[in-house]
Amino acid sequence: MGRHTRFTRTGIAGSVSLAVAAVVAATWLAAAAAADGGDGQSLPPRVRIRDVLADVNATARRQVTVRGVVTWRGGNGLIVQDDSGGIWIDTPRDALRPIMLRCDPAVLARLAPGQDVEAAGWTNRGGYSPNIFPEAIRILGEKPEPEPMPIDRGRFFSGVEDCLRVTVQGLVQGIRDGGDDWLLIAADHANRFTAVVPKRIMSHAPEHLVDADVRIVGVAAMQFNTRGERQSSRLLVVRAGDITVERPPIGSPFEAPEVPLYAIAQYNPDPADGHRIRTQGMVTFAEPAKFLYLQQGTMGVRVETASAERFMPGDRVEVAGFVDGQRDVAGIVEAVVRRIESDRPLQPIRITPDEIVAINRHASYHGTVAAPGDYMGCLVTFPARVVDVQAAGAGGAMLLQSGSTSVVAVAQPETFQSLRRLEPGSEVVATGIVRESAADTDVADRAAAARAFGQLQLLLRSAADMRLVRAPSWWKPHRLAAALAAVAAVAGIAAGWVVLLRRQVARQMGLIETKLQAEATAEERQRIAREFHDSLEQGLAGLSLRLDVAVHEAGDERTRGVLRQQRQLLAGIQTEARGFLWDLRDPVHVEGSLRESITAQLRLLQPLSAAEIVLDAVTPSPDVAPAVQYQLVRIVREAVINAIRHARARRIAVGIRLERPGGELGSVCLTVADDGEGFDIGSRSAVEGHYGLRGMQERARRIGAEFVVESGHGLGTRIVVTVPVRLASAGLGNGEPAGLSA
Repeated sequence: MGRHTRFTRTGIAGSVSLAVAAVVAATWLAAAAAADGGDGQSLPPRVRIRDVLADVNATARRQVTVRGVVTWRGGNGLIVQDDSGGIWIDTPRDALRPIMLRCDPAVLARLAPGQDVEAAGWTNRGGYSPNIFPEAIRILGEKPEPEPMPIDRGRFFSGVEDCLRVTVQGLVQGIRDGGDDWLLIAADHANRFTAVVPKRIMSHAPEHLVDADVRIVGVAAMQFNTRGERQSSRLLVVRAGDITVERPPIGSPFEAPEVPLYAIAQYNPDPADGHRIRTQGMVTFAEPAKFLYLQQGTMGVRVETASAERFMPGDRVEVAGFVDGQRDVAGIVEAVVRRIESDRPLQPIRITPDEIVAINRHASYHGTVAAPGDYMGCLVTFPARVVDVQAAGAGGAMLLQSGSTSVVAVAQPETFQSLRRLEPGSEVVATGIVRESAADTDVADRAAAARAFGQLQLLLRSAADMRLVRAPSWWKPHRLAAALAAVAAVAGIAAGWVVLLRRQVARQMGLIETKLQAEATAEERQRIAREFHDSLEQGLAGLSLRLDVAVHEAGDERTRGVLRQQRQLLAGIQTEARGFLWDLRDPVHVEGSLRESITAQLRLLQPLSAAEIVLDAVTPSPDVAPAVQYQLVRIVREAVINAIRHARARRIAVGIRLERPGGELGSVCLTVADDGEGFDIGSRSAVEGHYGLRGMQERARRIGAEFVVESGHGLGTRIVVTVPVRLASAGLGNGEPAGLSA
């Protein structure tokens, strides 16, 4: 998990802070209750910093004003302390300053330690402890910074004294280049912390402070992860004079007291009080600028160093560094290393993991030192069997079984790429360094117990450390099972092929028969349509002409009225006959796009009514399947005819549009609206009396479309048909009832 620090706001923590700031910026501007540097407006109620910190579990933000002395100023924040506590005040980056802060940017530029300020804004949960997003900051004058208080170790290293000005006594163990800052790695007894010193106040690396006892004044700041959990303690230094050397280093690193490798952390009547020690050993493995392993007899030690010098196995070196007791076995950190001589590399010790476990188990049980040694950090070799190979991060690990002991062999990326081909069951000779666990005390206790009761870790130096003795038999149970399964599968496929072939033949015969029936049906429909057109429709047309003549020749008005009624009835029969003829045609045969088909229909219907019929359609026309297009055209035709017959409308509008185009979630929407009389859609008798509505509803249901009718007396009628694009393109309906809805 990545680590972040309150005073930098870098990485994910910084991004989260800025994102939160952007989200709440609009809320801050709407509040308009804070001042912008002395404009006379009222501020939110002033509270003590301790009261804000007490809202650590509050979910709702609130407006507050705090007053205190600036104790530290950074690129995008500052720390303010009053007599009750200290708190982080966010000052956002340049891009967000105009949005969040209504005070003069020059005020932000002048903010510095020692100023008495008043900050008004919103409380926020913060990355570690509660903080404030300010709306306005006032500089009220100068004021002495709070006196630093000596730390309470329990409170300081648990983060309780976060944002307070404190003084810490410690031993400087190392220096890191932190970009704009020097990072002093220091220890207060067994606890390590980092002092952050800006390079602007100390231009050169303070290497003279290494191994010095110092007293540092600064502001406590907890390093935390993205879950808001504390990781390590830091101290923010403001001035070079805040670092006081109480005991300078004793000579050069290699003038430190010499301790045998096996006794670096054992009882010593003349202890070094945590200061640097010096020891020697033979290098068995080294990673430049990271660590190396030293060995002397059956004693091995891990040494962490920032030195980029390349050391090779067989080099005898002298190291000067600090004892680290936070591991399973003690190591040396912040070390400087120099080569004494080069010799042949040490030969690995031939010892089995079972023997190592037995030695440590005996020592653990009797409370004595393992003899001849515990072999931690030593180069060993032993026969084993590969149980599993797994990638882990950039590298990987191999689970080995040697006797009754399980061994986890850890490999770096290049080494693992060569070893990952080893199959489970392979017999190997493993060589590597028995690795300790870098962990806190509780985990170290568990690691020691694991070592004593049958578990070890091995650090592989290269691919040569895993020598294959015997590859596993190819005929493993899983391969034999796979072969038997393959034979059974072939037999099954052969038997299934016969069945599938028979089904395929039957299916093809069915398709041929269905196609022949469909072609015969289509031909018969066409024949009936021709006969119907040549006989009944022509007869109705002739009868219509005769009635027209009779209307003009009738002698009295009553007779002419009766004839006109008959003429209207005949016109309706003709319309139904034409619809019947239309349905007899191929129902999936359409010419042109949906827009062109509907335009053609409206052109045919316009002469039947004095009402204006208009089309409002998107361009290009939606792409729909022929079967869907046919049903939509018939629905539009029926809706327009209903409006002509019953609505007495002056205007009929037909619309085609796409809703949410560009994806499968879109839909094709058709509307037919008139300004006629309308009807009560809630009346059952009204709906039952309109058989055209039921016909349109059934057509919509066939293509999976939603069918909606909106109407009311004197409000006209609007019919909406919506079909999803995925159904419109496929031409398949869901078969579910659409229903009428108002």
